[in-house]
Amino acid sequence: MKEIYRFLQIKVHTIVIFTLYILFLFISKIFGLNQNYIFYIVLFSVFMFIISMTISYLNYKKVRQELDGWVNDISENTPRIVRDTYFANKIIGLEKENKRMEDAFEAKMRNFKEYISIWTHQIKTPLFSLDLILNDYPVDSHLAKAEVFEIEEYIITLLSYMRLESLSTDFVFEQINLDELISASIKKYSKVFIRKKNNVNFKPTGLEITTDKKWFSLILDQILSNSNKYTQNGYISIYIKQENLIIEDTGIGIRKEDLPRVFDKSYTGYNGRIYKKSTGIGLSLVKGSAENLSIDVDIDSTVGEGTKLILNLSRVLN
Repeated sequence: MKEIYRFLQIKVHTIVIFTLYILFLFISKIFGLNQNYIFYIVLFSVFMFIISMTISYLNYKKVRQELDGWVNDISENTPRIVRDTYFANKIIGLEKENKRMEDAFEAKMRNFKEYISIWTHQIKTPLFSLDLILNDYPVDSHLAKAEVFEIEEYIITLLSYMRLESLSTDFVFEQINLDELISASIKKYSKVFIRKKNNVNFKPTGLEITTDKKWFSLILDQILSNSNKYTQNGYISIYIKQENLIIEDTGIGIRKEDLPRVFDKSYTGYNGRIYKKSTGIGLSLVKGSAENLSIDVDIDSTVGEGTKLILNLSRVLN
């Protein structure tokens, strides 16, 4: 019934015109036309009108079904009535965008599930170690604090990952002293460097940059943590070369075939499989955060010699 009502709404002008036409025929009797002749014309006209409306309704119903089927599955051939129209192109465009967003969301959820699975597995190690330390007597407070620090790092990385993926991430840009940020990160990891017997060589840059303090510190923390993780009894150097901030270590390096994918989410590569402590999210966080701060990130590495992370600061230097 609703469909018939919609059809009549579309055909309202036709009904009005036909009604006026019939009225005109009856009025024409005034001009001397034969009444029987008028009645015959009216009867024939009504008959033809009913046939025309019936055919129009059947066509309308067919087109409506084609459109409903097409809207439910845009991959089907576009109905002839809307083919190459702005309406059809808009619907197709929206469907493609919707599909792209669905795929992107599914990929994000897949990456997040993979990361959570790895993260949950990895955080068990420091928790187990901490439990053993606390059950010893006397308790080694230094070792306990080291495990707590590692747990905190895992939690901070997870929270940062979630914030970065969120559409509501807020950035507060301000002028900041680069040396203060670097010194703060070095101080944060000082005990970790000592445990791995790594020396840090930092050449003050004397630079001011416009950035978000929290997110830039996250970038530095992730890079320093990675450098220390894969370096033992070596050196971590931080210096400026032209407009690039370079953090270079003398660690185990990264295989050539792994370099193109080190910034991919959840990609751990050969080193991650060997050392078992990589979630594959650290460098991905570095890349994503840096892009939001208008900083280009590059990496250069040689197996057995070390790794060099390069942050291009040309767009944020004051």
